[in-house]
Amino acid sequence: MIRTIAIFSNPFGYGPTGNAIPILRSLFRKIKDIDIIFVGSNLCLEIISDTLVKKVVLDERNQEEIEKFLGTLDNPHVIGSQNRFCIKAAKKLQIPCAFLDVLAWFWEKIPPDHLLADEIFWINFPGIKNKIPPNQNNIHIVSGIISSLPRKKSKKNHAMMHIGGAKYPLSESLPYAYLDLIAKGLNALKKGKRFDAIIFTGGSQAINYLKHKVTNKKVRLASLVEEKFIQELSQSSHMLTTAGVSSTFESFSLNIPTSFLLPLNLSQIALLDILFKNDCAPNYLIWDNYVKVNNNLRSMTEKDALAEINEYAKIVAGNKRLSNRFSRDFDDLTTLIPESSKQVKLIESIGNSGADEVVDILIKKWELPETIYSKNIKDR
Repeated sequence: MIRTIAIFSNPFGYGPTGNAIPILRSLFRKIKDIDIIFVGSNLCLEIISDTLVKKVVLDERNQEEIEKFLGTLDNPHVIGSQNRFCIKAAKKLQIPCAFLDVLAWFWEKIPPDHLLADEIFWINFPGIKNKIPPNQNNIHIVSGIISSLPRKKSKKNHAMMHIGGAKYPLSESLPYAYLDLIAKGLNALKKGKRFDAIIFTGGSQAINYLKHKVTNKKVRLASLVEEKFIQELSQSSHMLTTAGVSSTFESFSLNIPTSFLLPLNLSQIALLDILFKNDCAPNYLIWDNYVKVNNNLRSMTEKDALAEINEYAKIVAGNKRLSNRFSRDFDDLTTLIPESSKQVKLIESIGNSGADEVVDILIKKWELPETIYSKNIKDR
């Protein structure tokens, strides 16, 4: 009986899927005679190319629906990328399961349902080992999970901008005020100062909204699958992104000088704090430059923080003086390319082989059949 590995993501922007894709690619390189499927809603699926893996559309935050689906599979194994619902379903059905918690560094206290899986993977952030609970022996610290796709060696004189999926299950709508600010900044860009082109990427719904707002014809708006995103990023002269773990680490690993747009959520604020401490974010925009930020913002729940940040965006977008200042700052941020050596140093200290490390551990724990490629690599 052929076993099945079902990988579940979480539609919190693009981050969980961005970390799941390198693991998918590693699985295809390293194991054989296993069916591999990717399960998720449309936001999770839209950055995965149709040729990469079999995709199943399902509400990945509905445990009952997940249980029914898993019941249709032969000998399943489950990997959850920031998805606790599939782990709960797997444990209930006594299915082997692994949980990728890319935000373990972020939690003040690790959520109990993030400690349920048979195997748990955390990223090698500074001080992360101190968060491992006593007698919890199934937590594996791995390197950053970075795409293994070939990089384009030639550079183009263009800047790339990225806001991730820009859609979250804890918020009922898109961050429209934030997108309005971005549109104003893009329309006011004096791009001719430095770049031949600007490529702006993000979730399909956010991009479709921006297409009705952005009038600057020299700005290309696109929602890209992962392969195309990495290709465009690797040829860029400058990356401007919200501080999501996936896009930040991909940029650093490619040695693309990276600047940071206004954060959209709490984990992006927290990652910026870490980057500031490591002197890795010399160029950035923060809400404090435009509004009085709540002193308790960093201790809010993610849901409350999303609502709070949305209010900041409304204030800035609705105030001509503030929105004009944002447009000037946005233009300066775009044209001033930062020095990137400390960004590269940080990703080198964290590592970039996490996907292979995860798969190697699962091959051993789950006794998965290896390809000749995988065996040869280990024998070297």
